[in-house]
Amino acid sequence: MSIEMNHAALESVSFGPYSLFPRARVLHKDGTPVALGSRALDILIALVERAGEVVNQRELISRAWRGLVVETTNLRVQMTYLRRCLADGEQGARYIANVPGQGYSFVAPVRRSTSQEPRHRPAQRCSTNRRIIQERRPRTCYGQMTGSV
Repeated sequence: MSIEMNHAALESVSFGPYSLFPRARVLHKDGTPVALGSRALDILIALVERAGEVVNQRELISRAWRGLVVETTNLRVQMTYLRRCLADGEQGARYIANVPGQGYSFVAPVRRSTSQEPRHRPAQRCSTNRRIIQERRPRTCYGQMTGSV
């Protein structure tokens, strides 16, 4: 193994504000690494490799869960996580489309290029918990009498 790989040019795939470095297994958003789980990253790489095509669920499952038998529910959970990390559907951004009964397709335009290996910076964590702001209502007590008796 050569140390020269640290300075080697790597293929990158860019879409929206993101740059994916499949060989380095790194995703950047505006130059900052995004912390993705390994299964979500496997799925993203598989979809981006075949951008514009439908990738069936079995193929995605075999890429993310090599040698394991899992339900399609596991894939749906990872797709939800991946979409949240990419902010898919927010501010008009669309990256992954579900093709009912067939699989998923990476629908965003991609730009392939060769660039230097990404710099290592602290990864930005993907927040899957969205803040839900609820309107506070006054509590009512059951059995409490209102008005006069």
